[in-house]
Amino acid sequence: MDSIAIAGVAMSMQSARLQQSVSMAILKKQLDTTQESAQGLIDMLAANNQAMELSVNPHLGSRMDIMA
Repeated sequence: MDSIAIAGVAMSMQSARLQQSVSMAILKKQLDTTQESAQGLIDMLAANNQAMELSVNPHLGSRMDIMA
């Protein structure tokens, strides 16, 4: 192989490495965003569940009778 072909192969390999690095960075960012969205959804469902419980049984947990 001549030096021009070797340089072309080296540039192609470097370009492939860069493309892979960029793809991995985007994938990691997307994973973080998805994880944050899922946690927000879980928190929202927990709050909604608590509100639903209070609407069905509004008297529970509102008073405490203590006799000694």
